[in-house]
Amino acid sequence: MNQQTDTVDITSNGTGDRVDQHVDGRTLRRSRNRMSVITALLDLIREGNLEPGAAEIAERAGVSHRSVFRYFDDLDDLVRTAIAHQFADAAELAAVPDIGTGSLDDRVAALVDSRLALFQRVDGAMRVARMRGPSIPAIDESISEVALQFQNQLRRHFEPELSVRPSPLADQLLDGCLVLSSYDAFDLQTRVLGHDLARTRDSLVASITALLTV
Repeated sequence: MNQQTDTVDITSNGTGDRVDQHVDGRTLRRSRNRMSVITALLDLIREGNLEPGAAEIAERAGVSHRSVFRYFDDLDDLVRTAIAHQFADAAELAAVPDIGTGSLDDRVAALVDSRLALFQRVDGAMRVARMRGPSIPAIDESISEVALQFQNQLRRHFEPELSVRPSPLADQLLDGCLVLSSYDAFDLQTRVLGHDLARTRDSLVASITALLTV
């Protein structure tokens, strides 16, 4: 069977780091330094420093403190750009393999496995996005857009189960699946409750299956 994947755009505005092959050395150096700053911020976030200052980021990136604000308007602009870069890097993991095909057990497993892979990749960036979203509208808007795309994805993936339910109940079940397969559910299981990935997977598979078979 040919593998089919759906497409979910989890990227927001691009980082603008593409460089034409004919640009001069100064522009190329600026682009590389800008990416070094983005990478430095993401590395610090992965290490658990969710709110590093400009001096820490500059030191990690190997650039001057002043350079950070030559490449970005302010720290909010840097955070937004870094999160967009991380999401773009993980975009292929947002797809559910063989979407809508197979038994319910197969489809639930495919959904949970793809979500766990995605959330592990963007874990730190998502924590920062949740924390900074209220103060950076572009991040908040991206989170909302992704949630709506994931909802449409789930509607397609679980169409056999949802289509036989009356409309109000089908919508409620869809909302429940969205919550159970969200980053927030992953964060609660792994970080707050301290469950390992195997326990988290078992919990999410059991919960989503139970919801769709009531």
